[in-house]
Amino acid sequence: MERFPSVSLQLLLAISLAVPFVTSQEFDDVARAASPGFGDGWHTGGLLDFTGTQGFFWPHNLESAFREGSNFGIRQPSVEHIPMKTDESEKPDRDTEPLDVEYISGSMGNPDDTQVQVEDHPPFKPSYPSFVPGFGGGDTLFQHTFDHFPGFSNFFNGFNYQSPHIGVWWRGPNVCTEKQEDVEDWDKHLFSGLSLNFESCVEKSNKHICKTISNRDGQKYTVTVTHMCCHGYERARDGRGTSCKKVDLHSVEETAESLGAKEFITSTKNNGLGEKITENITMFVPLDSAFTDFSEKMFESNLVVLPLSRSRRATKDVSGITTRELALAHIVDGFVRIEDISNEQLLTTSFENSTIRMNIFPRPPNYESFDFRYTANCAPLLKVNKVATNGIVHVVERVLPPVTQSILEQIEGRTDMTILRTVLQKTELDKLLSQEGKSFTLFAPTDSAFDKLEPHLKRTIKEGNGCATNILKNHILDLTFCSCAVVDTVMTNTYNLLDQKMIFERVGGQQKSGEDVAESEVADMAGVREIVINGLAKMTEADIMATNGVIHVIDTVIPTESGMPITSMLTSQNLTIFKSLLEASGREEEFEMMSNVSFFVPTDRALQDSHWAKELEENRDSLKDNEDLVRFLNYHVGIPLIKTCDLNDDMIHTKSGDDLRVNLYATHPVFSNVMNRATVNCARLVHFDDESCGSVLHQVDKVLEPPTKSLLEILETTEKYSKWRDFVRAANLTNLLEDVEHDYTIMVPTNEVFREQREWYEEKLAKPEEAELIVKNHMLPDVLCCAGIVPSEWPFVRTIESLSGRPLRIDRGRRPVVANAGITKCDVVAKNGVLHEINDVIIPKERQRTPVSSFFW
Repeated sequence: MERFPSVSLQLLLAISLAVPFVTSQEFDDVARAASPGFGDGWHTGGLLDFTGTQGFFWPHNLESAFREGSNFGIRQPSVEHIPMKTDESEKPDRDTEPLDVEYISGSMGNPDDTQVQVEDHPPFKPSYPSFVPGFGGGDTLFQHTFDHFPGFSNFFNGFNYQSPHIGVWWRGPNVCTEKQEDVEDWDKHLFSGLSLNFESCVEKSNKHICKTISNRDGQKYTVTVTHMCCHGYERARDGRGTSCKKVDLHSVEETAESLGAKEFITSTKNNGLGEKITENITMFVPLDSAFTDFSEKMFESNLVVLPLSRSRRATKDVSGITTRELALAHIVDGFVRIEDISNEQLLTTSFENSTIRMNIFPRPPNYESFDFRYTANCAPLLKVNKVATNGIVHVVERVLPPVTQSILEQIEGRTDMTILRTVLQKTELDKLLSQEGKSFTLFAPTDSAFDKLEPHLKRTIKEGNGCATNILKNHILDLTFCSCAVVDTVMTNTYNLLDQKMIFERVGGQQKSGEDVAESEVADMAGVREIVINGLAKMTEADIMATNGVIHVIDTVIPTESGMPITSMLTSQNLTIFKSLLEASGREEEFEMMSNVSFFVPTDRALQDSHWAKELEENRDSLKDNEDLVRFLNYHVGIPLIKTCDLNDDMIHTKSGDDLRVNLYATHPVFSNVMNRATVNCARLVHFDDESCGSVLHQVDKVLEPPTKSLLEILETTEKYSKWRDFVRAANLTNLLEDVEHDYTIMVPTNEVFREQREWYEEKLAKPEEAELIVKNHMLPDVLCCAGIVPSEWPFVRTIESLSGRPLRIDRGRRPVVANAGITKCDVVAKNGVLHEINDVIIPKERQRTPVSSFFW
């Protein structure tokens, strides 16, 4: 069937602009049915909200990127901050933050950049909406969501008004130059014979970097030239100095002590590392208060010990560390400036097998600036880029113990995570979390967290059955997420391995049973606020670093719909009658174990007057292992798992062995190729794409029964259609209606219609050619369910083409209408199509001019 052909007159295009996008009651139906509806498969948060329009689009007709859950093409940003409404008194006081002239701050770009960043992998790239020309696209690690439009200086990186530089500082004195050349293969067939030469430059406070890419006989030849102030020379702090000037520097030791890290330096020297800190190094030093607090805790726990034997160290057992090893874990060879750091970069320390993982997190948007926070092993950097004669010093918030174990090794070493360890092994996710060279975040539930689960679910998870894999993936991120990314007054969002949103916020700590009131008040005064995930799980331990990421311990298993068994999903969606039938049949556990299936479940309203609902109420005991009931239930289970974005006009196989017919329809008056309504056996999908364990749940508004007759057999066995059956026979078209290889829609007038037009009926019955034309005027070469007929008003007139080639107008008022006939009974489903009962003989209007809708259809 040609999908809703025609509307003419190009002039009407202008008229259409004045027609509201939502023009019919059917769209209200879509909005109601699609709550959550079609939009469920899309993330509607972030920069744009498609609420009210997302029901217009059938996902399989959009670009593949949209089908994967993004409004802009690629998956949503890994982390975003959403401002929460707060009282004025609750606004963060930036004056309470540690201040320093070199504290990390600046525009949306790398804090130290003064021009557009052009490096291949910049440590941070601003997130611009896709609708801003020239600034959309590109996957970013973090993204701000804000309610006001920021100024140019914050929104357009590198686009600002400032006084021009006078002179070229990097060509002046006291400038050192580094040159790096790289050669890699290019497509020789594509670039052979072409002379290509690209150059891009970026300027930082103390560096000017130019990269030239050229083609040499099919090879990509890259030359990177970096001009920088020689060590001991700096430009002005604001990056506007015209030359590199000598600065008064001190040694690393003296610089660290002046910054408040005297205790750490003393410990380092006492462990025989006095010579080490005279080399060219970068040191991450904790302040005296942090180092003293750490030392006291380690002393109490017997964790700071004499040097370990080499064999014990090889086992990566860090239950005991020496103060010497602790110091070495804070030292990196060479000069590492903060502007040269990229997110997830690993710095190798002077302690064997230990690394420092660098991460960059955005501060939430505010009225002042969009700042970034840098961390080393999830410890925030308080002061950065303190240049010494023989190195650079960064001040960290806390001590950085050596990191030598993977996430899995950390879990295996804990006594309070035996269940998690077992489930990781059963689901084989232990292999994922033992991988090196990647970064993950694991929100690790303790044994007591698993004990809170319902016994059946807990047993299923421990056995690794059902959706244990999905439940664990709901706790894993494919990036390093430090606790400092969660800040007061805003909600922080990120997406896990299931591509489901996780929401983090800091809440005021509540007094626990047995907790001293005075202690609770002190905690509140100190600003201690717990991190809560999805409003349920609390972080009890944060930032346990591993070689491949970080672990946060939580007190509650984070639920996910995709981890719920189908029976739980039926309960949550209030599909009580179908669930009761499932329980009465004794097949509840069998259905829970199904995977890669699609459930098409009738609503309670659709089932309440059915045969099986009456049997459930009157004779429930007889339904146990009832084969007919099991066949009925299985007919509502499609194979395989298929979401609405992948539906097509096709047949879906079911567990009962019979097939379901899927049909898609457009309801918008203009965009006929956008399918936003679906039916199975002409039952409309009214709620869909709810993921459960190994399956997806779609709700339909009718009970599904497999058709048992062809269209011809329905005519022959229904007395009120006998006169039309005689018409079909007179027209010699019985072969069409019994052909199960092709699908048709037939509109059938009842005998009452022909009794009122007796003479006309007998006359046409005697003329086979005219009878054939009349029958074909009542047939369509495809399946049109009543759900596919929606209101249409001038100038958007909908027509369909009958089997005779005549156009038939379709519309919906109090009932669906085809041409001059109203449909009095909808959707009698047959093996080879669908039959509608009508109250008049269809008389097509002759096509005297191009139908009004052809321009649009």
